[in-house]
Amino acid sequence: MNRLTVSLFLIFFGAKLALCTSIRIYAPAYKNQSITWKKKIDYITNVNEIIAHEIIDSSGYVKLYFDFHENELTEISIGRSHSMLYVDTSNYEYNLYFPKDTLIDEASLKKSEVQIVFLNLEINNINSLILDFNNQLDYFLYGDTSKVIRMAKRSNEFQDSLNSFKILLSDRYSSKQIKYLHNYIRYEIAMIEQLVHQNKGDYFKDYLYENYLKRNEVNYKNDAYMQFFNLFYKDVFEIGGIEINDRIKFSINNYNELKKLNEIIQSCNYFSSEQLSELAIIKGLFDAYKSPDYSSENILSFLKKISVESEWQEHKTLASNCIRELTKFTIGSTCPELFVVNQNNEKIKIHELRGKYTYVNFFATWNYKSLHEMEIIKKFKENYSFVNFFSVNLDYNEDGYKNFLKSNLNYQWPICYPTNKQKIVDDFQLDHLPSHLLIDPEGNISQFPALSPSPLAKGYNSTTIDKTFFTIKKNTRVKDSFKIGKKD
Repeated sequence: MNRLTVSLFLIFFGAKLALCTSIRIYAPAYKNQSITWKKKIDYITNVNEIIAHEIIDSSGYVKLYFDFHENELTEISIGRSHSMLYVDTSNYEYNLYFPKDTLIDEASLKKSEVQIVFLNLEINNINSLILDFNNQLDYFLYGDTSKVIRMAKRSNEFQDSLNSFKILLSDRYSSKQIKYLHNYIRYEIAMIEQLVHQNKGDYFKDYLYENYLKRNEVNYKNDAYMQFFNLFYKDVFEIGGIEINDRIKFSINNYNELKKLNEIIQSCNYFSSEQLSELAIIKGLFDAYKSPDYSSENILSFLKKISVESEWQEHKTLASNCIRELTKFTIGSTCPELFVVNQNNEKIKIHELRGKYTYVNFFATWNYKSLHEMEIIKKFKENYSFVNFFSVNLDYNEDGYKNFLKSNLNYQWPICYPTNKQKIVDDFQLDHLPSHLLIDPEGNISQFPALSPSPLAKGYNSTTIDKTFFTIKKNTRVKDSFKIGKKD
């Protein structure tokens, strides 16, 4: 490499580094804990992609980097505590303070939102401007309670007041040359109009479509636009009435022609372009997957066609995301990896346990049913040697897990604590405890959610995982009895 080439490389590489967005976070309440920076893959599946992951140092500081090419909403998470950050591509460095979460519910799996503090926020930064707009909106909606009550009863009066508010917003932000901001404001207002007038029937739906969708580009990465889109096209296959809905059902269940489905959708009044109709089709297919009215196999086939044939790369990606999410926990699909540490401080990967069935129970020490089930699993361990039993603790604080181990030395199977609790909660979409998972000897999903060790509450299915284990044991014995050369 000659000197000129080296120089050009350094110039280029230096430019790339300069464009990289960095956030320096001071989080003294979370020393030595992991922090994750995510962005949403899309607003149909609502799945996040991890873009940076680091450990906060012993002084409470951490720095994260990612190269953004457009403005978008991101999420910073420490455990279940999280905060939102808009990335402004004109601002490459943020200094933030992440305060201690005083509202976190330790006996829960739900996320808790923390309000981050900006230490160097410029007045024209997108976060500052959106915060200002949200304050203006809050004052408009709630600044005069009696006004809200009056206008709620007379929607025309509310619309007149909202129109005046639109003019105020136009004057206030017209000089701000940030496309994301203007779209955000526009579709936040659209959301309000839709919610206020949602019972007015087709007339107002026509108004919303004409003003906010028909002549406007699709903003895949703008959270306000996509929230409005998702609300407007809620139950999208029913938006054209019973006749069109019946034709859509028949087309999905009996034909495998994307073009025909597009034609039916576009016969409805609310689709101005193939791009908009195809995006709505993807959302409709995703939402209809679990409906008994539609063939799930055919829905996947349509999504596969879009992922390969679509004119728009965003739709190809989105359709692929939908397929992945819809088939994520189907029987036979590969189980997501679990990274944990057992009671002997040994690192374990769940896929290292292949060769046997593996029964995983996610538990918490604060959950009485979880503790009751541990005693049942103890008996299963004695009766079913062909099953690996595997417990994963999801206590908010690791101290609860350690105290549990000290008091329960008689549990002779891996009782583990995850290296990243929130990733497990997110990957397995856990919303309650105890929860259970059964993995086959090849590392694929056998049951999820799996049957529990104890019966459900009265009035629900009383079948337990014991029946599944008994059936597996029985089938294994039958196969063994017919081995060539083996005597009965």
